[in-house]
Amino acid sequence: MIAAHQVAFFLRELSAAEPARRAAAATGLGKVPGHAAELAALAADPAPQVRAAAARGLGVQGSAAHAGLLAALADDPDAEVRRRAVNALIRLGVTGPEVTAALVRRVGDAELRSRPTVLEWLLRHRVPVSEQPLVRLLGESDPLLWSRARALLRLLPQADAVFADLVRTGSPEVRERALGMLSHSQAGLPGIGSADPAAREAAWRRLWDPGPRVKRALLDALAAETDPAARAVLLGALAARRVPEAVGPATAWLADPRCGPNAVAALAGAGTADAVELLRTLAARPGRGASRLREAALRRLGAAGGLSDAESLFGLLGDRAEHVRLAAVDGLGAFFGRFDGGPRERLERWHAGRVPGRPVPPTANDPALRDLADRTAERLTRMLRSDPAHRDTYHNALWHIPEVRRLLPALLDDPQGPVRATAFHLGERWGVVDFARRLELLEDPHPHVRQGAALAFMQLVRSGDLTAAERKTLRSHLERRHDDPDRYVTVWTAQALTQLKT
Repeated sequence: MIAAHQVAFFLRELSAAEPARRAAAATGLGKVPGHAAELAALAADPAPQVRAAAARGLGVQGSAAHAGLLAALADDPDAEVRRRAVNALIRLGVTGPEVTAALVRRVGDAELRSRPTVLEWLLRHRVPVSEQPLVRLLGESDPLLWSRARALLRLLPQADAVFADLVRTGSPEVRERALGMLSHSQAGLPGIGSADPAAREAAWRRLWDPGPRVKRALLDALAAETDPAARAVLLGALAARRVPEAVGPATAWLADPRCGPNAVAALAGAGTADAVELLRTLAARPGRGASRLREAALRRLGAAGGLSDAESLFGLLGDRAEHVRLAAVDGLGAFFGRFDGGPRERLERWHAGRVPGRPVPPTANDPALRDLADRTAERLTRMLRSDPAHRDTYHNALWHIPEVRRLLPALLDDPQGPVRATAFHLGERWGVVDFARRLELLEDPHPHVRQGAALAFMQLVRSGDLTAAERKTLRSHLERRHDDPDRYVTVWTAQALTQLKT
């Protein structure tokens, strides 16, 4: 604790002739609460070391009253003063237009040692920054700089155009970083992980309806690309953004062994009548040499085609070739994923109305669609029982088909553990597993079934969605799983028990 006589000494030293003495006094006074006014007066001191000490002291004082002064010091001619001011602003946790503008101006400050912290603050607060200084940072060797700059770029509507241009014009390092962002279409997209449905829908609309500059840049980059791996990334980027103009370029690369599947994806993303017709042709093409391309077409046909295409996929569930059957299952899963009656269906119909020639999908309650869903649920559950080795494929397709509800009780009693585990996950999805049934499954001989039940109970306890009686009953069951041979079961039950006690 600093004594009163020391404070008096610091105050006298503030008027010393030597800058070092004034700076030392400011440093000491900054540790004493209630002296922000004296420190603020030093912001105009002619010696940069004094201004730096004053900025640091204002940050330590913990008062946001002088945030405007610190924002001005963030533009100081001296780099150390700027650093101290920036650090103080971030430490105080202040926000507002003045603070934001001051930190944005520091993005291009090569002398600022705390620039990664500035970028992190801007990223955390989702502050748009002009592309030029961010593009320059992509060439930095420090990953704390280029990774944050890359993420800040993604906030801009033209981000993907910038990345595509850099694939053509950037240095090898910058090109690789740009390709990394194009290969992860949703990474850092504003609103994509928001709890607000409207924000999530706006994010998907931005992804599925990119501006003309983004489309042109991606198409130009694809036309100029010579590396097959990079070309595949660009085709994947066009697919994720559902660019109708990608049909011609994608068709040109269908025969390429490295790019063919991504070219198929780009056709499905485009979704025009010509693209869907080409997918149908590829999906019907037999022959060993075309098998990989045919599989890709079958998987993507459901994402772009209509009810008749889904019927054709259903007809392939009995194909003699396993890879054809499984690709058809994936295609059906993609098809039914478009008709959940919620945001996804609204987005599909909105996008179909914006793309010339794209078939308008049926509504979720279309009788023919629901009939196909019912038949598909029955067929896939039979396939699951006869082929549990590919249970994940069947699970992923059934995840989008509510008609599977009535079939799940029988699957939960199936003698095969993998089938029961799959049925449990689907049962949780469709709300057919009650408290008593979960307790039974927590004692199941198959570890994956016990894992599912343990995880479900842990989440239920955390959410508080259990009655007092259920909590009391559950406790004894969880305690019996303390020595379970499966480590996931022991961890999740232990966490649930801890939560129950608190």
